[in-house]
This record gives sequence, C-alpha cells and structure tokens, in this order.
Amino acid sequence: MARLWTCGFELQSTTAEFGVNSGNIVTGAPGISTAVHRARGTASLRINPSSATAFVEHQITTGVVMRTTHRLYLRVDSLPAAATNLYGIGAANYFPALLRLQADGTLVLRDGFTETTLTGTSGALQLGRWYRVELDYNDVAGTLTSGVAAFKGYLDGTLFADTMCSNVGGFSRIRIGAQLAATTDLYIDDVAINDTSGSVQNGLPGAGAVVHLRPTAAGDANDWATAVGGTAGAANNWGRVAEVPPDDATSYNQTTVTGTTTTDDFNVTDSGAAGIGSYDSVTLVQVGGRIASNATTAASIVYRLKGQSGGTVQESTSVPVANTSWSVHAGVSPRPYRLTAYTNPQDGAAWTPAALDNIQIGYRGDVSQTTVRRVSTLWALVEVVPAASAPLPFASETGTAQALGRRRTLALGIAVETAAAQPLSGVLVATLGTATGTAAGQAVARRKVRVLPLASATGTVQAFTGRKRQPLGPAAETTAARTVGAAKASSLPTSEETATAVPLVPASGLGVAEETCAARPLGRAKTTVLGTAGEVGEARPFGRARARGLTVAVETTAVRPLTGGRSRALTPPEETSVVRFLGRSRAWHLPTAIEACEALAVAGDALASLDRSVEADTARAVTRTKRRPLIAAAEVTRALVGPRVRLTQALGRAEAVALVGRRQRPADHLDASTAGPALTPSTSGPALAATTTGGG
Repeated sequence: MARLWTCGFELQSTTAEFGVNSGNIVTGAPGISTAVHRARGTASLRINPSSATAFVEHQITTGVVMRTTHRLYLRVDSLPAAATNLYGIGAANYFPALLRLQADGTLVLRDGFTETTLTGTSGALQLGRWYRVELDYNDVAGTLTSGVAAFKGYLDGTLFADTMCSNVGGFSRIRIGAQLAATTDLYIDDVAINDTSGSVQNGLPGAGAVVHLRPTAAGDANDWATAVGGTAGAANNWGRVAEVPPDDATSYNQTTVTGTTTTDDFNVTDSGAAGIGSYDSVTLVQVGGRIASNATTAASIVYRLKGQSGGTVQESTSVPVANTSWSVHAGVSPRPYRLTAYTNPQDGAAWTPAALDNIQIGYRGDVSQTTVRRVSTLWALVEVVPAASAPLPFASETGTAQALGRRRTLALGIAVETAAAQPLSGVLVATLGTATGTAAGQAVARRKVRVLPLASATGTVQAFTGRKRQPLGPAAETTAARTVGAAKASSLPTSEETATAVPLVPASGLGVAEETCAARPLGRAKTTVLGTAGEVGEARPFGRARARGLTVAVETTAVRPLTGGRSRALTPPEETSVVRFLGRSRAWHLPTAIEACEALAVAGDALASLDRSVEADTARAVTRTKRRPLIAAAEVTRALVGPRVRLTQALGRAEAVALVGRRQRPADHLDASTAGPALTPSTSGPALAATTTGGG
C-alpha cells in the first residue's frame, strides 16, 4: 500500500476526518485553526489546553505487526511548563512509541511502556516556526518487551534519535496532540503515514503539503437519486457532497438501485484556486468521503478517479458502508484511504498541477444490493511539495516610482532616452540610454557609466584618456607598414606575392614564405616555413640547423654521392654490363647476372650469385672466397692424377686441361690392379716428380 493515511485537517473538523472502532476519537478540546496553517491548505490542528490534555485518535489497521514511518509538521507558539507527549504510535489504550515536547523546546523519544525517555535529543525549537518531524518505528511480534523495536526520530530530515523501544505486537492506531496535561499553544499540520510495501512512499514520507479539491460541477455521470438537501435534480448532486466541514445528514446523495453501474462523477476545484502552485510537484492523489447506510450489513461502494472526462477510471476495492452513523472512508474501522493514485490513470504519467485541473472523482454502487448507500461529502486529497521558488511576473511599465515592500523586488521599466541627466535617488538603479554620437568628450559624473559609441574611421590616431577603451576597426589593406604603438596590437594582412624579399620586423607575425630560388636569411629568433625544394641539377646547401625534404633522386647513369648524415632511397639499378660502384656503407640488390662469354668481376667485399658456368674450351678462374658447383666429370681415356680434388667429367679432348690457382680436387684412389692409359715418351701429360707414386 505504501501511503496508508494522510491528513491536512482540511475538513476543518476534529471528528469528521478520524475514526476508531472503540474508545473516543477526541479527548479534551483540540481545535481547528484556519488562521495559522502551512503555506498550502486552509487549516491546521490547534492544541492549546490549559493544564489539560487535548488530542485526537485515528485507527489505521486492525492490528498488524509492521514497520511504519510517520510525518507531522509542528509549530510551537508557547512552550509547555512541563513535558507533554505530542504523537503516539500503538494500539487501543497502549502507545509505547511517543514523541515528547520538553519544557526547553527540545524533542525526545519516549517509551510509554517503561515510562522512560530514550537516548537522543533534538535542538531547541524556535517559537512560531514550522518544523517537519518524522518517526520510524519497527514493531515486532510477541510479548510486550522493552528495547526490542527500533525507533528513530528526525527533525527537518536530520536524525536526532536512534534507539530501541518497547513493541506494540500489532500496530493499529495513532494519537495526535497533548497527551499529558499541559498549558501550551501549538499547531500540527499535514500528517502522513507510510508502510514499507510498494515501490513509492515506502520510506520516510518526506516533505509534503495537503490540499483538498472539492466537487464544483457535474461530471460524466449523475445516477444517484436525490435524497436530502441541496438543489433538486441529479445534475446537482455535486452540490450535496462539496461542503466544508461535512454536514452529514443535512445534505447527501443516496441510491437503492440494484446492480453495479449506478455512478456519480464530479469535476473539482482548479489546482490554482485551491492554492497549488504551478511549479509545485505532486506526490499523490487520494479520494475520501463521508458515508453511511440505513443498514448495518450488505452495503458497499467503490471510490472512483479519472484523469479527464471520458478517461480511464481507477477504482478502489469494495468499501463497506454498512453503518447507520456517518463515518469517514468506510462504515467500520480501520479507516485508511481506500484509493491512492501516485500517477495519472489516464496515461500513467506523474501528476502535475495542470493535470489536476482535468480530473473527476466519484463513487459507484459496488454490489447488486437493495440497501441504501449514502455519501455526504467527497474530496480529492492532493499532497504536493511546494516549489522552492517561482519566476516573478514582469512589472508593468509606468512613469511613477513603485514602492518596494519589505523583502520584495520589482523589475524597473526601461529608462527613457534623454539628453538631460536623470538623478538616481537612494539605492535605485535605472538603465541609461545609449550615449549620443558626438566628437566632444561627454562628462561622466561620479559613479556613473555609459556606453561609448564606436569610434569613427579616421586616419589620425585618436587619444584614449584615463581608463577608456574603444574597439579598433579592421586594419586597411596596404603595402606600407603601419606602426603599432606601445601596448597596442592589430592583425596584419596576409602578405602579398612578390619576387622581392619582404623583411620581417621584430615582434610581429610572419607572413607565409614565398617560393624562391634564392636563400632568404632568417634573423635572430625568427623562423619561417620553407617551400618544398625544387628539382635542380646541382646540390643546394642547407644552413646550420635547417633541413628540408629531398625530392626523389632522378635516374642517371652517373653515381651521385650522398654527403654527411643524409640518405635517400635509390631507384632500382638498371640492367647494364658495366659494374657500378657502391660507395662506403651503402648497398643495393644486384640483378641476376646475364649469360655472357666473359667473367664479370665482383670487386671488394661485394657478393653476387653466379650463374651456372657455361661450356667453354678454356678454364675460368674463380677468385678468392668465391665458389660455384662444378659439373660432373666427363669420361676420359687418361687417368688424371692430383692431390685430393673432386674430378669433373673430362671433356672429350686430345690434351689435358690445366687447373690453376688454389683450387684442388681429390685424387683418385689407385691400387695395384688399376689399369691406366699407356704413356709414351711423346705423350704430353702432367709433370711428375721423382717422389710421386700412384695409389696402392
């Protein structure tokens, strides 16, 4: 349920808005004040006994173990000489959780079962000021025991007591007012009680003000027959349920029609007329009534609310009204509100003051009964949070001074334009008209200011006196330099294109460097962007600490040296039969060697892959550290003898092929049975030393 009950004493009665199933609703002489109340609403509960008690009592449940949170607004105009309890949480004739006002103006929590004051004290209250007091009481089941139920107190949202209290064992009632004999004068307003169910208003109620919206005209349905009082005719049913305070049996609507469709709906007071600000936020809407019957059994209704004429209807559960006496909300206790809407039933959106202007409230016969069902008063209770501030309306323009009352402000009209000085009296201020354009200085009196006109365009320097300023016009375009005096600056125009170097004077912006073939000196502490180097046939020197990007090297058959610490990517070499020299620390990939009949020398430490040797009649020398695979040896008719060299296949030739240099091949291993070619004295072969032997 979340919000169980709300009361702003707007029915202006100490009996009409309360009810219990046993005991007294009112004890002593509590009263209603329409002179002292909070900013929203029209009334409050006044407690001003003289050495006596004065309180009201209301039943919320039948007795349920639950956690509840409570809110009341308290204003004390006269402190009691002795402490008195102002608010009690409990059951019939038993209120263990109490809020006590002490003689020094402080608030404490009190255990009514053990008759002890609990830990925690608020600051002293100022007389004549409204305070928001909130209580959080967590009842527990079981035998009445001290110190088992958590109990907290808050003053204007600040915790002042967090303690343990005795339990109720089933919360059902509250008491509001002076419950111990006292002489005091105080006011209580805008009471609210929440439980912890639901998703909204399930904690401390927080700030809120209560306003009632009452029927003002017929709505979509007028089905209940006229019974007593008011103007005849069902169309005037709204007038019989709109009075404050309720007159009960003096005027009411009733029905005896069987079925469940007999309905009355009514339009209600505009929110603005009821005192709700257009910037207030709306917390909830509840529908309540004063009801009765001619029987004590089998009589029930439902309360109705819709966001607009012909709109979606939200209804309460069935409400028993079987009581021959007039009572609030229902015929029997408990008597919480039976219909609470946190959002507009038309669209489910949050309530706004503007949306309240369209609502209709009503009631309907719930069960097909022949018993009489009566409604004497009906209202929509609205809880709002007043806006902290709202914009003030614009003051009307007038030539007469308007008095400003205490703590009020009013916008002044625009001052009229005049050439004569206008006196400013006291602390009043008015906007001055724009000064007229004149070449003569205009005196500015002490502590007065006016807007200066824009300076006229002139070729003569205009002096600035004292602490005056005026904006400079844009600099005119010119090829002649314009001096800028001390502490003054002007944007320079973009430099024009010229073949002549343009000097850069100190402390001025540099123009974009133009493209030129001649080097331009950069003076001390100055820089300029260089253009991209053009393609030329000769090297261009770069001065100290300067650099520029090189163009891609052109293709050429002549080697180009790279000096110092600079480098650039070389183009792939072209195919040529001439060796190209690579300077120190540089390398490039050589192309695959072409087939040729002569050897291609590789100088220095360079390496290149050799192609397979071509067939030739002459031996090709292989220079130092170079190798290549040899072809298989050819069959020959003579033995080739040598020291451990690998033999290639002998070519079919009539003479031996000499092996030169440092290349060796493994010798054949000859044994005694090896048959070699017969040698004759005329045979030309390798020269053998006297110590040379064959294999074996």
